[in-house]
Amino acid sequence: MIKLLIIDDSEETRELLKMVLSKNNMLDISEAYSLASALQELKKSTPLLDLSLPDGNGSEICSKIRTCPEIYGKPFILALTADTSQESVNKNLRLGCDDYIKKPFDFTELSIRIEKFIERVPKDREYISYENIKIFPNSKLVKYDNEFVTLSKNEFEVLQYFILNRGLLLSRTNILDNVWSDNYDISDKAVDQCLKRLRKKLPILNDVLVSKRGFGYILK
Repeated sequence: MIKLLIIDDSEETRELLKMVLSKNNMLDISEAYSLASALQELKKSTPLLDLSLPDGNGSEICSKIRTCPEIYGKPFILALTADTSQESVNKNLRLGCDDYIKKPFDFTELSIRIEKFIERVPKDREYISYENIKIFPNSKLVKYDNEFVTLSKNEFEVLQYFILNRGLLLSRTNILDNVWSDNYDISDKAVDQCLKRLRKKLPILNDVLVSKRGFGYILK
């Protein structure tokens, strides 16, 4: 299933789009009515596809989706707008829109564009598993007990690094060198803080990630 988020402050518009797009059984559709609700939906489970309607604060939505560190991966954004000025089109494309349809639009055209996008989505079912954790390297997603968990970039990279190096004693310096790209001004405490957050989000790590005082950490 491809996750699709409809963002619009008009309930009527959202319902109409859901009715048309629900005919595609490849789509798992959710909705949001504001920037705040959109970001909450995106953090729950990062979608591969977003349908954003940038009327009003749409440009802000595009910008936030592209810059929010808690939204992992790069959601696809299809923007629909009544503003047909070239300036508006250029602005939204610069902010991160992948495709653009001007209102009024034809629902058949909308469906075809989405179907074409679905064809381009990698059928990535490969994952790395450890205990009740699954990591999907290509899509940068993590499942814990079959539920998606939101991780920051560094949290994801640290978790993946430990799982790929299971059984090896990893020093803080080693972790910094292999995960943080610019670590010249990062202290060892950054590793401890990152692991503290991971333990909270993935409780199984409290039992299997062992601290070796003065040496580092090892994943059993």
